[in-house]
Amino acid sequence: MSIYEDARKGILVGSILDAYITSNPGILDEQSPDSGLTVLSIAAIEGFPEEVEQLLKKGARADALSKDLETPLLLAAWKGKKERARIIQLLLKKTPLSFINRSCKGANLNTPLMLAIEKKDYESIRLLVQAGAAEDENIKNSDGFTVKQIAYAAKDRLITRSLLPDEKLKAAVLAADVTSFLLYIVAWANKAVNGLVTELFGLNPELNESIDEQITQNQDLTKMEFLERVNEWMEMHGPLKRFFQGNDGFVQEMAEKLVNLEQDPANKLRSQTLSETIKLSLYKLVIYCDDSTSMKRDSRWESQKELVQRIAKIATMVLPPYEGVTLRFINRDVENSDNLTLEKLGNVLKDMDWRPGGDTPIGTNLRSKILQPLVYSKLDAGNLDRPLIVIIMTDGMPEREDKTELEKVILECEKKIQDSGYPPQTVKFMIGKIGTAKSAARFLASLRQNSDIARTTLVTSDKLDDAFKVYKENDSKLDKWLVETLFSPFRNLTGNDSQ
Repeated sequence: MSIYEDARKGILVGSILDAYITSNPGILDEQSPDSGLTVLSIAAIEGFPEEVEQLLKKGARADALSKDLETPLLLAAWKGKKERARIIQLLLKKTPLSFINRSCKGANLNTPLMLAIEKKDYESIRLLVQAGAAEDENIKNSDGFTVKQIAYAAKDRLITRSLLPDEKLKAAVLAADVTSFLLYIVAWANKAVNGLVTELFGLNPELNESIDEQITQNQDLTKMEFLERVNEWMEMHGPLKRFFQGNDGFVQEMAEKLVNLEQDPANKLRSQTLSETIKLSLYKLVIYCDDSTSMKRDSRWESQKELVQRIAKIATMVLPPYEGVTLRFINRDVENSDNLTLEKLGNVLKDMDWRPGGDTPIGTNLRSKILQPLVYSKLDAGNLDRPLIVIIMTDGMPEREDKTELEKVILECEKKIQDSGYPPQTVKFMIGKIGTAKSAARFLASLRQNSDIARTTLVTSDKLDDAFKVYKENDSKLDKWLVETLFSPFRNLTGNDSQ
């Protein structure tokens, strides 16, 4: 028995490893007389993370080359049999930056990142990109292809997106990709249930052929087979799975509800009361912007305009073709700002410069400009037919009104809705901070800690514009909340066979 055989079996840990080191302190970086591999390379290939971790802790060099000039990192990406991503993660912690893209002739000069792309190992790709493996765009393999060219040839948007250098763009593209995937499920289900989704929701997305080819592999699937493929897809695609972290079954549950939607002989879905059917209606979106005087500071105005367009881009993908978003400001009134398509919204914002706007009566004008005309008047008339999302942006605490006015307005809205027989979540609010004002941070912190409004209101934990510029946890929270809320009507279906 040799150290190399023990490494191959996965038992080179603990006292066994210590005994070899005591006998020969330099043995960890020596090459096997048979294979020419170091013990670390063998452990990386065979797929034993614990072995790799202990070898590194005991001094095995991550840049020690095997006989054919392979690094352990290259071999893990190239020949790793299992636990590839975890082993790559361990090796990257100890691999010098100059060795991350090291390759050899035997690997056709493919770097570890190139090999991970070829294997469509999304988690390994993410780890390597984070470590800087995509920064040198001039590296080519023996066939003359760069990382970007190999990624493009893979025809997988999750791969090409992972190589984007700009974190803001990555965040935006991920949210768009997730939305496209969910819309694909809606489109497939709509076809499977003979257009009933369009009849109920007014939404008729086209079947995304690129996604369909990867999910169905050009096969005619039964509904059960389709659901199995969707589940497999979610398990394979780390970025999608992480996007819905904390609500792991969201996609699968939505898909199951939709594909099991059938023409109901009792006509249950169509005979529900208005307060019941509102849960099955697609959301209207209102974006409520801050135009107070302080928005001139630190490019807050331009950051807000950019953020509005990003939010609208996601939302308009999930709206019927004849619908758009509504835009409101705390102080100014803007003509023709209802039902804006993404293009019309861009035109409105393009020529809109900052101007002194006054104070921040955010709660008062939320009631008068949004809730009264779009919710309360319809409750009074008995014709509120669509739920509402109100996204509120502010750079400061309320002025010219009580500090608790916004909270009071939200609770007032909940009460009016419930008194009219609707679920309290018929109107949802998302509140986020633009800029660095400490007063705004304190104000939003008080709202965030208010359990009375928690069931209808998300208060972000960081600055929206900061999170937009640099993809942080807060940004993903916003995207996740928005996507899950927009698609929640499909999960609220109750008149189908799966119930």
